[in-house]
Amino acid sequence: MFLQADIVGHDVASCEMLFIPVCENNHWHLHVLNIPAGRIEILSSLPLRRGNYISASTRRLSMALERALHAHGIHVNVEVSKLVHVQPDLVQQKNGYDCGIFALKYMEYWNGATLTQAVAEEKMHVYRLQMVVTLLLNEANNVRGNIIQACGL
Repeated sequence: MFLQADIVGHDVASCEMLFIPVCENNHWHLHVLNIPAGRIEILSSLPLRRGNYISASTRRLSMALERALHAHGIHVNVEVSKLVHVQPDLVQQKNGYDCGIFALKYMEYWNGATLTQAVAEEKMHVYRLQMVVTLLLNEANNVRGNIIQACGL
């Protein structure tokens, strides 16, 4: 994990929430270290619980995050590995392939308690198109000028 401010572009120790995308069993979801709430929120478009327990890999990730923060000298006022894990009720996907888009939208709209905007299954195609345009026209895209020229923009 690269948590240094010069790599991340922000001092992680000053963050209230840290979003960690996770792909487990071909399913993308998010772990949100919510420091003010004192919990790890698991934002997923599918249920992740096995019985009443969060998966073992979720617990291992929490322990690894705590070790990584400690190794990089980043001090948060909580023991990450001992935080309660919660999975809020969120809109669920109805197919086997939209989990990545859901994870991105959850990351964009999660405020630590709820989604600030609705994520709609019927708008997944729009979200995908928006992402393509955002990536193609991003200032950091080395071929952005070629794309703009080719499209006559």
